[in-house]
Order: sequence, then structure tokens, then C-alpha cells
Amino acid sequence: MERKNESGLQRGSLDNGAALGAERLANLLTLSYEPMLAWRLDGPIEFWNAGAERLYGFTPNEAVGRSSHALLQTKFPVDFAELRSQLRNGQSWLGELRHIRKDGGEVVVESHMQLFGDNTVLEANRDITARIEIEGALRETDLRLRSLASIVETSDDAIVSKNLDELSQAGTKRLSASSATRPARRSVSLLHL
Repeated sequence: MERKNESGLQRGSLDNGAALGAERLANLLTLSYEPMLAWRLDGPIEFWNAGAERLYGFTPNEAVGRSSHALLQTKFPVDFAELRSQLRNGQSWLGELRHIRKDGGEVVVESHMQLFGDNTVLEANRDITARIEIEGALRETDLRLRSLASIVETSDDAIVSKNLDELSQAGTKRLSASSATRPARRSVSLLHL
């Protein structure tokens, strides 16, 4: 006895359990929070889940049938031909991609691609845009602090820092040692951070 499932495909009663399992898995992938899409290695998007719609702003109707790389204006860390070769040789690829959302904003994702035997690529992406921005801000802060530390380290003058709890003086030893040779009146400059 054969029946049709929701997608119109026929299945025999022997594979009823397997078909139901596959259908359940497809439903779970569709509803997943993580953006997932499936595309042919040299072809269009065939699957676009709710997570992809949430992250990128394109509905499944807008995405399916189009090239994912053209739709999302993908910026690859390597040449796409090399990525495709890595997929063919190792069946998977992991790396960072930059995509453009429907609203024009850029999103950075950690992408994991898996190639299946029928040349279908399942791509699961994790939005790491905020992490990349935080790492950039930390690098900038680190550079500024290193620059400031370099100024403090090489200064011959007393450096006074102040916070709400205490007033501390750094470099007072150098100031004390040099005060005998320098005039008592000196100008004071304050550096506010």
C-alpha cells in the first residue's frame, strides 16, 4: 500500500517509519533557531529555514531558487573555487563569512558546510557579528592602553593619577631624586582619560 505525504511524495508502507523520521527531521531543521540553508554545489538554494529568515530577512519564497552567494553577497575568506574544492575533497568546510542582510546591514557568521553525495551542501551559520565587534573594540582599547603605558614608562616627570577612592603618585621616586637638581616651581599638566 502506498500513501502520499504532505509534500506529495509516495512512500510504501515498509519505509513509513523512515519517511516519518525524515519528515520530522525536516520539520526540526525548518524550525531551528540556527540559520540553515541547503544549496546545490553549483546551483540554487533548495532549503531556507526560519533561522535564516530571522538573521537575513529573506523569506523562503525570496531565497529558494536563487544563488545563496549572490543573494547574500557573500565575502569569502578564500577564493570560492578553493572552498568548493575543499568541500569536494573533504566533504566539509568551516570558516567565517560576511553576508549582507536584506536591510543592507552586514553580518559575520561562523559557517559550517557539509557536502552530501548528491552535491547538496547543508550550510549552518552562527551569527558572530557582536563577538567580532567586541574583539575589535578590545584590540583598540589594548592599543590605547599600551600607548599610554609607554608614555608613562618613558616619562621623566611625576605622573599623578586620581580616582574617587584615592590619590596616588607614580614616579615619585624619580621626582624626589631629581628635585635637588631642578627648580622647585614646575608647571603641572593634567591628563584626563
